[in-house]
Amino acid sequence: MSKITGIGGIFLNIEGDTKKLLNWYHEVLGLDTSSYGINFLVPNIFTLITFDQKESGKSILNFTVDDLEKYLEKLKSKNVKVIQDIKVYEYGKFAQIEDILGNMIELWEPFNDSYRKMVEKEIEDHNLEKSETDSDAK
Repeated sequence: MSKITGIGGIFLNIEGDTKKLLNWYHEVLGLDTSSYGINFLVPNIFTLITFDQKESGKSILNFTVDDLEKYLEKLKSKNVKVIQDIKVYEYGKFAQIEDILGNMIELWEPFNDSYRKMVEKEIEDHNLEKSETDSDAK
């Protein structure tokens, strides 16, 4: 079968010194960067793209982390501005920080099993709604 397997890239229009920004992402967040941007060489199973219609229209990067408490402590020691401290939901822990250009970054420690079950249910419900809408249109 031929299908989309993940995200190949997210392209954001950034105002400011992108070289300085990429250095910050590498030095402070510990991400691999190149002149093209941030790179991930290990696939992330959980990928979610949300098409949001909020007024701000700003894009938000969401990075998964393996231990949110420890990672946030490390960022605080590097004077990273925390916008929202850790909030816990049934599908994971979240926090929000700000990069050096003022862009919000969300950090997520997923609870894999709970998240998988939630998304499977959302997909099932969406397909059911679509099926009902399609039959009503006939």
